[in-house]
Amino acid sequence: MPRKVRQVYTNFSAGEINNLLNARTDAKAYFEGGKQVRNWYLLDEGGVMRRPATEYMATMPAECRIIPFVFSNDEVAIFALSNNRLDVYSSAGAVIQSNITSNCNWTTAQLFELNFAQFGDTVFLTHRNNPIREIKRTSASTFTVSAFSFEEDDSVTVGGVNKSEQPFYKYADSSITVTLSSHATGTGRTLTASADAFTSNHNGTYLRVNGKQVKVTGFTSATEVTVTVIEDTVSTGPHSDWEEQLISAERGYPQAVSFHDNRLWFGGVRDKPSAVIASQIGGYFNFDLGTGLANEGINVAIASDTVNEIRHFVSSRNLQIFTDSGEYYVPVSSQSAAITPASIAFLRQTPYGCNRAAPIPFDGASLFSQKNGKAIREYVFSDIEQAYRSTSVSVLASHLIDTPKQLSMMTGNETKPEQFAFFLNSGTNDDGKLALFHSIRDEKIAGWTMWETQTGDKYHSIAALNDQLFVIVKRVVPSGTKYFLERFANDDSITLDCSTTTTVFQKGTPLVNGGSQTGNSLSVDGFSSAPAIQETFTIAGNATKYTITAVTQTAAGYDLTLDQNLAASPSNNAVITIVEGFVHTVNAIYENTDKVFAVYGNGSLGEFTVDSNNRITLTSAPFPTGTRVGFNFIPILETMPIDKEIDTGPLTGQPRRVNKAIVDISGGLDITMKAQDLNSKELVIQQAGFTSGTDISPVTDKKEFNFLGYSKNPTITISQNDPLPLKVLGIAMELQFAWVV
Repeated sequence: MPRKVRQVYTNFSAGEINNLLNARTDAKAYFEGGKQVRNWYLLDEGGVMRRPATEYMATMPAECRIIPFVFSNDEVAIFALSNNRLDVYSSAGAVIQSNITSNCNWTTAQLFELNFAQFGDTVFLTHRNNPIREIKRTSASTFTVSAFSFEEDDSVTVGGVNKSEQPFYKYADSSITVTLSSHATGTGRTLTASADAFTSNHNGTYLRVNGKQVKVTGFTSATEVTVTVIEDTVSTGPHSDWEEQLISAERGYPQAVSFHDNRLWFGGVRDKPSAVIASQIGGYFNFDLGTGLANEGINVAIASDTVNEIRHFVSSRNLQIFTDSGEYYVPVSSQSAAITPASIAFLRQTPYGCNRAAPIPFDGASLFSQKNGKAIREYVFSDIEQAYRSTSVSVLASHLIDTPKQLSMMTGNETKPEQFAFFLNSGTNDDGKLALFHSIRDEKIAGWTMWETQTGDKYHSIAALNDQLFVIVKRVVPSGTKYFLERFANDDSITLDCSTTTTVFQKGTPLVNGGSQTGNSLSVDGFSSAPAIQETFTIAGNATKYTITAVTQTAAGYDLTLDQNLAASPSNNAVITIVEGFVHTVNAIYENTDKVFAVYGNGSLGEFTVDSNNRITLTSAPFPTGTRVGFNFIPILETMPIDKEIDTGPLTGQPRRVNKAIVDISGGLDITMKAQDLNSKELVIQQAGFTSGTDISPVTDKKEFNFLGYSKNPTITISQNDPLPLKVLGIAMELQFAWVV
C-alpha cells in the first residue's frame, strides 16, 4: 500500500547547486537550493522572482567594453571602449560624445585586460603593453583622451628639457657601466655603455647616472646614445650607478592602478611585474622619491620566493594587492595611519592568484576570480586571525564559474534591497552568461544563480552606475552580429529583453471623406490598407474614441460602421488617428524575420514575426501605442531530487513520486510546473469577467498541481511559457512511495 509524506521547500536562498551534490541530502543547502536556478532573481526573504529584463538603449558602433563614469549622483556616463575608439553615452542611452579616436591606444584584443581608476573628473586607463591614458571630463558633454605624463620640475631645465619626477630602476646587468663625454649640464653629450644596453626605444627616455638625470635625445647603437645632461653628474665615469626610467616603451607599462591614501598607485610593469610605485601625497603626477619623507613617492617591489606579477590593487581597509601567484596587503600601524616610504611592507596572505578580471568590493570583502578561472574567492580580514583569508564562495556552484572576464556589483536599488555580484563568463567558448552571487553575510545567506538571454545571444560586457545595471549584448540578427547597450529594469515590470515600445501603424493618411456625416457610419479615404474590425480611432477636433464594428469597401475608400453615433459631424478631410490597432511599427533593431514577443500591461500577446517594413500584426485584439516588444527568455527553477528521511531511513534510490505540489506564488500571472511524468502543467491566471484585450491583476495565492508517474530521482521544475511577472516563495509537496517492510 502506498504511503504519503509531506516535504516543504521554504526558501531558495542557496541558489543553484552543483549536481555533484545530488547525494548530499545531509547538507543544509540541499533543501534551500535547486538543481537549476536560471534567470531568477534571489530575494532576501528566500523566494525567487523572474529576473528583471532589459531595455534597449543604443546600438554600439563595434565590439566594445563598457566602464562606468560617476562624476556625481546626478551626472553619470558610460564609456564604451572599442578598437582605438571611445564613445560616451548617458544613462538613458543618448550619445554624449561619439567617435573619440585621438590617443585611444587600446585594441579590441586588449579591452578586457584594461584596468581603470577614477578620481574626480579623470579616469586613468592602464595596460601592460600600452602607455597610460587619461580620460578627462572637461564639461558635462565633453571628454578628452590624453597621454599620462609625469610631473616635471621646470626649475631644473637644460635646452628645453626639464627634470622628470618619475620612478627609475636598474634593468641592465650590474656589470655594465656607462661613461659620459662630459659630466657638465648641456646638450649633445655622448653616453657610452660598456656592453649592449640600449635600443631605439630608449630615445626620448630618462636615465639617472650617479643619482643625476639625463635624457636620451638620440640613438646611435646598442652601446651609444646622445643625451642632454640635466643635472651635473659630477664625473664622466665610468659609472656602475645608473638606472633607466621604470616605465617606458622599452620596458613596458603598469597594468594595476588605484587611488589609496591620497596617492596614485601603479603596479605590475611588464618587465618589472612585482614593482609597486606610488605618487607623492596629493601630487598624483609626482613620483619623485626625494629623501624618503612620509609624503614623498614610493618605489618598491614585492620580494618573495616567486616572481609576482601584480595584476590589481583594491583600496579597502588596507591596500590589497592581487598577483598571479598570491594575495598581499600593505599593513599600517593603526586604522588612521598612512602608508609611508619608510613603513611600506607587503604581507602575503593566500596563494591562489588572481586572473585578469579586476576584483570588486562586496559585502565587506573583495571578490576575485582565482587564476584558473574556476573559483570565486572572497578576500576578507579575520579579526580573530588578524590576517586575510581567501575563502571560496563558489564551492556549491562551481559549475557556474567559467573564466570570468569582467566583474561588477550592485548594492540594491530604490525598489529592491538585494545586493549582487556579477561575473561575466567568457570560458573556452565565450559562453557570455552572467553568474550572480547573492550574499547577506550577517544572516549567513549566500546563493548563486545564472542569467542568460535568448538562445544564440550573449552578454558581452557589464557595468553598474549607482543603482542601474547596464550590459552590452552580442545579438545575432538577420543581417549579422550587432552589439546593443541594454539596461536591466529595477524590478519585474519589464519582462522582455532588448525591449522597446511600439507605435500604431496609421495605414497611410486616413481622412474623413465628406462633410455633414452623422449617425454611426463614417466614409473615409486615404487608407493604404483596409481598416479592421475592433480597431479604435479618433477624429481631429473630437476626443471621442470610436471602435469599428464593420467595414465596407467603396470606390472612394471605405464605409465604417461604428460602435456609437458620431459625437459631432466631422469636417471633410479631418485627420483620423488610429489609437488601438492590429498593425504596430517596431524599432528597426528588430530586423525582417526576427521573432519578437509582445506584452501589453499584464498580458502576453504572443510571438510575432517582424516584416520588411518594421511592423508586426497582432492577432488577439487591437492595442494602443506603447505595447512592449522584445526577446523572451525562459526562467527555470528545478529542485534537487526530492528525498525524505522516514522512520526506516531515507528514501534515496526508491521509486517515488511527487503526487501533489502546492506552490506559493506572489504577483504571478503565468507558471508551468513539471514533475516526474515530464508533462508540463501550465496555470494561466485570469479573473472572472476577463475579456481579451483587458488587463488583469497579478495573483498572490497558493496554487495546487497534481502529477503522475514514479522516479528514483523526482524533481519539481517551475518555468513559464509567457513573459509575465512571477515570484515563487515556496513549495509544499506530497511525496508518495511504496511501503517497504
